[in-house]
Amino acid sequence: MSDHAEELRRLVGDIVGGTPVADRSSSELWQTLWGLGLPLVGVDEARGGSGGTYEDLIAVVRTLGEYAVGAPVAEMAVTSWVLAHDRAVAEQTTIAFGVDAVYEDELSTLRIPRVPWLRDASAVVVYDRAGSVSYVEVGTPGVEVREGTNLADEPRDDLVLRGDAGTRLSAAPPMPQVRARLALLRAAAVAGAVDGAYALTRDYVMGREQFGKPLARIPAVASSLAAMRVAGVQLDAALERAVEQLSPANGTSKAYLAAVAAAAVVAAETATTVARTAHQLHGAMGVTHEYPLHHYTKRLWSWPGEVGSEAHSAEYLGALALEHGESAVWDELTG
Repeated sequence: MSDHAEELRRLVGDIVGGTPVADRSSSELWQTLWGLGLPLVGVDEARGGSGGTYEDLIAVVRTLGEYAVGAPVAEMAVTSWVLAHDRAVAEQTTIAFGVDAVYEDELSTLRIPRVPWLRDASAVVVYDRAGSVSYVEVGTPGVEVREGTNLADEPRDDLVLRGDAGTRLSAAPPMPQVRARLALLRAAAVAGAVDGAYALTRDYVMGREQFGKPLARIPAVASSLAAMRVAGVQLDAALERAVEQLSPANGTSKAYLAAVAAAAVVAAETATTVARTAHQLHGAMGVTHEYPLHHYTKRLWSWPGEVGSEAHSAEYLGALALEHGESAVWDELTG
């Protein structure tokens, strides 16, 4: 991690680390994050961004996950990065991918499901199935927001478009590159939540005693705790490999996309392992509303697969193996 990324990590920790997760005001926290320009990290300052690198943005998103913060930093950063290829950055925009879109009312209405934080955005950048990109202002005629949430109670709203809505963005980067960018940020957020859930569980089993000794001294508990840590380290390695593969020249290279797909698969598996084990080790304490564990595990159950399913990523890696051979894919992912 670069010195600048480490500084941003500490900044985010200072902002949210001193307040218990259950007591935080989402609106106040978001205004602070927005005021500091954190959702615009990785976007050129000349285009209205905050500057910095993609690695810096990953550090911000991961640290927010470590404190179980649900905020549209990743979505708005990626959308602003897309807009910066075509125009100056707009205020508080989110992104929608039409690959999961469905038609209603005899093909006259297009519905894109589960768009993150749509209700709070002034506009949305829409990628359709053909890869065309449009800038759509929320609240204009022909644009409807149907509110919904994920398991962590974060906004995941349906975008409904009637007729021709929006303005075409001709210079926007291709959809595979944009989805990979957002998918890697989502994997980073999962890694942060994994760290938070592990730390909470470790402190619990080390501080709670059974039969006159800490729970962590029981072999089965120690083994389960170690399995959580190993899963987290595996995810860290997958993230690091994907970041290493990214450069301005290879944002759509097979090596980079394969590394992101691998990180997405590992993130999904790690989230399941850590959430399940954390609840097992906490016992009855882990299911109470007052205890903060559920803020982590609900996000670990919700975040993986929101930018593309684990199965889709695994199928992509399988297709590469069939095309180039298993050894070639292994070398790309581990070299």
